Amino acid sequence: MNKRKLTKKELQERQIIEDKKFNRTMLISFSLLIVLTISILTFYTYWCDTKYAYRQYALYGKEIPLDLVCMNGNNLQIHESSKESYQGKTYYFCSQDCYNHFVNHFRQDAFVPDSFSGDTICKADALIGLKNRGEPQVVYFKNKKTFNQYYEARR
Repeated sequence: MNKRKLTKKELQERQIIEDKKFNRTMLISFSLLIVLTISILTFYTYWCDTKYAYRQYALYGKEIPLDLVCMNGNNLQIHESSKESYQGKTYYFCSQDCYNHFVNHFRQDAFVPDSFSGDTICKADALIGLKNRGEPQVVYFKNKKTFNQYYEARR
């Protein structure tokens, strides 16, 4: 093997090419790092909103856990609701103001018609589902039968 010595000019050209490759690699690496950091911070900042939007679609046609509903406003909540007992039954509220309004207007707020059969039911004993996909408004059902019939009729 015949190894030839590089001239000073050839060494400088190689060094320039290697520097350009290194700079390009560093630019791409730091750009990806910045994009990844911004993505993680955005997701972390809007995690609750993301989860809430997901629930509005994913829980349609399924029974909603009671602690995700404000029974005074009849809405799906971003965060878990607080559990309060009133007249021997357990209700869920998003705030103390909702609870106070509920207590002051118990007859109007505690009882609703079943969304399919029309029978009057107590919210504490009801099954809960979403009225429309992608919207936070909830509806109440007397039992699993009317719950299933409601969603079958909406298909």
